[in-house]
This record gives sequence, C-alpha cells and structure tokens, in this order.
Amino acid sequence: MLLAAFALGGGSRPDIESLIILRPLAALALGYAIWGMTAEPLRAHRFLLIMAAAMIGLVAIHLIPMPPLLWTGLPGRGLVVAIDAAAGLHGLWRPISLVPSGTWNALFAMLPPVACLLLMIRLNRREQEATLMLLILLGMASALLGLAQISGGPASPLYFYAFASKGVDGLFANRNHHAAFLATMFPMLAAYASASRRDRLDARLRAGLALAIGLFLVPLILVAGSRAGIMALAVGLLSIPFLYRLPAPASGRRLPRRLLWGGVVVAMIAIVLVTVVMGRALAFDRLVRGAETEEVRFKAWGPILRMAAEYFPIGSGIGSFREIYRVHEPRALLDLTAFGHAHNDPLELLVTGGLPAVLLLVAAIAAYGVASRRWWRARKAIRVDADLAGAGLWSLLILGLASVGDYPLRTPALACLFCVSVVWMVPLGPAVSRIK
Repeated sequence: MLLAAFALGGGSRPDIESLIILRPLAALALGYAIWGMTAEPLRAHRFLLIMAAAMIGLVAIHLIPMPPLLWTGLPGRGLVVAIDAAAGLHGLWRPISLVPSGTWNALFAMLPPVACLLLMIRLNRREQEATLMLLILLGMASALLGLAQISGGPASPLYFYAFASKGVDGLFANRNHHAAFLATMFPMLAAYASASRRDRLDARLRAGLALAIGLFLVPLILVAGSRAGIMALAVGLLSIPFLYRLPAPASGRRLPRRLLWGGVVVAMIAIVLVTVVMGRALAFDRLVRGAETEEVRFKAWGPILRMAAEYFPIGSGIGSFREIYRVHEPRALLDLTAFGHAHNDPLELLVTGGLPAVLLLVAAIAAYGVASRRWWRARKAIRVDADLAGAGLWSLLILGLASVGDYPLRTPALACLFCVSVVWMVPLGPAVSRIK
C-alpha cells in the first residue's frame, strides 16, 4: 500500500489520473485488512480506530440530505437560499456540504490512509520496523528522482504530474511536499541507526549508512527552493540528538552526548555554507524576498478566518474550500491562479469542518502530547518500540508544522506516512518489542 501511495499519490488535486488506479487498490487493501483482522490489534489501537471512524463519520454526515427547514437555518447558506428563491426552487433537500462533489472526493480520499492504518496495526513490532526501512528507501528514490529532474530541466519527462512545480519535486507534484517528506527521513535515519545498539559492529554500520544518506539529502532539500522545506529540515536535524544514541565503546565508556550535538551543528552549518556558495540554495533567496513582500496565500488568511466565522459552527462542508473561497475572495487578491487550499490546514478545517473538525484536531493534539510524554520516559530503553515511537513522533511533528503553512497531508502519499507514524507511536508491550 505504501508503494502504491508514493508511486500514484504524490499530488493533492482530485483530478489526478493515477487516482483511478490508487483508490480501487486502496479499497481492495482495506477489504483485505478487515478480512484478516483479529481482536488483539483492535484493542491495542482502540483510540486510533475511534479517531479514524470519527473523521470518516464527519465527512459522511456532511453528505446526508437535510429537510429544507433545517438546512436553510444553517450558517452561511443565505446566498444559496436567495438563489433558490430567485429561481423558484422550493422544498429541496440538501446535504450540509455546499459542494457535495468535493465532499464525496474527500470521503474517497480517505481510502488509502485508512487502508494503510488497518494494514499497519496488523503487523507486529518487528514487521513495523521493516516499514521504517521501506520509507527510507522511498525517500532515497524520491531524492534521486528529484536530482534527475533538475538535471533534465523543466521539460524533463521525469515529472510525473502535469501541474508539477518543475523543480526538485521527486515523487510529488509540489516541491514543498517533497521537501517535507525528505525532512522526515532524519528522525527515521536516527531511529534506524539506533535499532541495534547492543551490537556495536552493526550499530556502526547502520550509523555510517544513515550519515551518508543524511549528508546526501540535506543539499537536495536546500536546492528545492522551499522555505517550508528548510524549516522542516531544521526540525528533522533537531530530532537526531534526541533519537540517536551513540554505541558504547569496547571500554564501556560512552562518549558525551554534547559531542553528538556539536557534530550535528558543525556538519549542518558546513553543508549549508557549501550549498549557498554553490548558488543552488534558491530557498534562501525566497526567504529574503519574502521579507519584503508578503505572499498572496498569507494575505488570504484574514479573509479565510472571516469565512470560518460565517460558517461556524457547522462548516461549509469537508472538501468545499476551493469553491467557497471563490465566493468570498477579496478583489485585491484576485489573480490568474487558482487558490485551491488555504495553505493552512487547521484554518481550512475550521472553514469546512467547523467546530466538530476542530474538536477532533484538539483530541489528536492532546493524544500526541500524551504519546510524547510516554516516549520521553522510555526513550533510553533498548527497544524497537522506543525507536519507532520517536521516529513517528518527530515525523508527525514535521508534517504537522508543514501543514500550518501548506497542505502536505492532502497527498495520499504523505497521508499514508502520517498513518504509519501514528501506529509507530503505539507500543505493543515489552514481550513483542524488546530486542533479543
């Protein structure tokens, strides 16, 4: 499922041709996951399943037709009511969503991540560790593809999406999403390097491989020209000293942790300086220019917040943002480009999902805080679940922060990565997860 999601689901638009293949595959995978499910993983992941069911239920509720008396009383429906009156339309039953087609798309878009979630909870901790290596390999594949893309120029046939940003896009249609994905590689690499701390030889081999991959990825994130990618990279690098533990030397004396912090800082400063001198770090130019003039998407947050107030507390309907924004778009922000998303997922959820969506988001953040506290207490344990939980927590942090200024989780690929990271955070107990 992960391979299919990354091969076919690197874009967020609903009209991507590859979705014709990906979503039926996800439906089959979902059926397979449900067919072979046992009671034990359901109990162990009860909260995740409740949250998934609540999100699916919220989208489905937005599609249920309502009687006219109730529907016309919902906030923000005045324009449609006026149009109906002018057209002589009376007694129509309508769903909560003002754009039902967009809400249906949102419902079908949940197939890949939900299938990935159910397949993941069926795996034991050893098998889940294999998904860590698979994601690292996918990260390398995306990075190498991005390198080949910029080598071939904007006309390169290696861009898989017609609306690609024509930069270092990798397996994605958007360089910001590609950069965010590569940034999640750093906590994964740190967890991979720490997975065999008792075997000093294996630990050194893993650490060397992780270091080589990390040094390769940093310049590729910088040359992507993504400001969000640079910020995600900073968080990814920050995770390394928290996740990676140096293997104990033969004498039994462990090197001070401050050496690891110092090494990370020095290495990253050196790489950034070299990349800037080479003139390929376009993101730094964008950072400087961004200080002089605000981008349109940031200017739009004010009007979008006013939209949210108009449709609160029910929302305009999950998946309806694109069409709803056109109704409210300020004249000063009009241009020839389409504004498909708010470039701030919490804000877009407030507009389209209203109070119920916000409550689900708050519950998810609270659960993340509880899981973070649990990992902090167990992080020094020589256990696969401690390593995977740390990788999952930091990957979720990167994706969450990226979602404040963009919409990475609206791509099937990163939505599946989100679900994998969430499952990594759930410990299965010492009997399953302790390295023997």
